Amino acid sequence: MAQPVDKIHTATSWLGIRANICLISSLLLLMPTVVSGKQSTETLRQTVLKFLQVQTEKRAEQDIEISVGRIDRRLKLATCQESPMAFLAAGAKLQGKLTVGLRCTGPKPWTVYVPAHIKIFANVIAAAQPLLRGSEISATDVIFVRQELSQLRSGYFIKIESVIGKILTQNLSAGHAITPKRVKAAFLVRRGEKVTIEVSIGTLKVRGKGEALKDAARGELVSVRNSQSKRIVQGIVTKPGTVNVQM
Repeated sequence: MAQPVDKIHTATSWLGIRANICLISSLLLLMPTVVSGKQSTETLRQTVLKFLQVQTEKRAEQDIEISVGRIDRRLKLATCQESPMAFLAAGAKLQGKLTVGLRCTGPKPWTVYVPAHIKIFANVIAAAQPLLRGSEISATDVIFVRQELSQLRSGYFIKIESVIGKILTQNLSAGHAITPKRVKAAFLVRRGEKVTIEVSIGTLKVRGKGEALKDAARGELVSVRNSQSKRIVQGIVTKPGTVNVQM
């Protein structure tokens, strides 16, 4: 006996529904999984911190402090399926203030930039007391102070012997670091001292005696009074007690 028409239609409908369910399930398996939720800003800060620690590990002998700035909690970043990739922004240096980028390449990609600060400290030579311009630095004039190096862009000294005998080019307050721009070479001639005058005429050199009219270091121009003629000439200090005059 033939089945009723309505039962045939019912069976066919169920077969269609089952086929659609299987198709939808297969498509869902092929689609990337989207992780819901908000990315933890503290996790991001820790990622930046670890990144900078790795970047500076070769400086293990240096005194380094790393701080990571806060991330705006109002940012609604989707949770990254994998750890965000950290990178340095263009032109960033591993010292002073800098910016570190974090990039997520998941289904909902994002990039965020996090401020950080790397402080490198060292014991540098500084004035032990107020020092005046033109004074010659002695061992009792200096001390060591712990200084953040990014504040000393013009350089610094870490050995006492590097500054002993040098001349200050500006007044210096107690505790201030002595930098290369604040000193110059020691005087090789002194005002009132007897010096040798070397007069160069082509390849010929004539030597005489004179008196320096001011203090001067190597390479500086100084006025000298000739002991015989009493004439005042100018020359360049070449070595201790010697002034070269070009004719």
